[in-house]
Amino acid sequence: MKLAVALLCLVAVAAAAPRSLQAKYGFPSGRVVGGIDALPGEFPSIVSIQRVILVVSTHICGGSILSNFWVLTAAHCITENPATANFAIWAGTHNTAITEDTRQVISVASSTVHPDYQGGVNPTDIAVMRLAAPLTFTPRIQPVVLPAPGSTPSGPATLAGWGSTGGTLPTLPNILQKVTKPIIPFEECRSAAGVDAPLGPTNVCTGPLTGGVSACSGDSGGPLYTVQNGQQVQVGIVSWGWIPCGTIGFPSVYVGVSHYIDWIQNNTN
Repeated sequence: MKLAVALLCLVAVAAAAPRSLQAKYGFPSGRVVGGIDALPGEFPSIVSIQRVILVVSTHICGGSILSNFWVLTAAHCITENPATANFAIWAGTHNTAITEDTRQVISVASSTVHPDYQGGVNPTDIAVMRLAAPLTFTPRIQPVVLPAPGSTPSGPATLAGWGSTGGTLPTLPNILQKVTKPIIPFEECRSAAGVDAPLGPTNVCTGPLTGGVSACSGDSGGPLYTVQNGQQVQVGIVSWGWIPCGTIGFPSVYVGVSHYIDWIQNNTN
């Protein structure tokens, strides 16, 4: 399930990043490397963010449900697409290739990117989307649980997403993928990433540094969960990593959600 690309690149769809960054970091394509099929309804807070051109809808990123009107995602999922792009979210979906009775499709009315986000990939790679109509909550569609402000996640974490399956010509998996990964301390992440990597103390990193397990680009914006008191808690937003995805010695990097709780609340009414 590794992405067969010979270059080291940064996780995002980083069209707006400086060329020097694009050459080193990114997720231009790939999947939840090392993952398996999720169970239907296993992650009721996850959504597929779709770019809509005329009547054609294409998965570009993941996101998570904050409330019936708001979705959380990565800033680069918005800024790396044309200003004229229209977005919609698919909630309650599992297999994107078939018509599902559980699916709700709602257009995105507006988006708000964190004011400190400067394009490309950096620690403030976070945004919220306001839906044009409210979601109806069901067993397959539920709001995510957010972490305590300023808390530091630990233990195993689970990533879910519809990222590309990779290969010479990357193709998207139809079925939601998942993989469980260890969270690694920030200093260990910094040491592995190198001093010039666009890391900050608000980032969360996962291994394993032994390789073979990783987030990749269609997963951008999607949630990283830990289980706390029996609940799925979103501790990270997929932001960036190295290509080939799952490269030995390199982590996957996420926005640490606990550091942006006030911003999220202030920008989602």
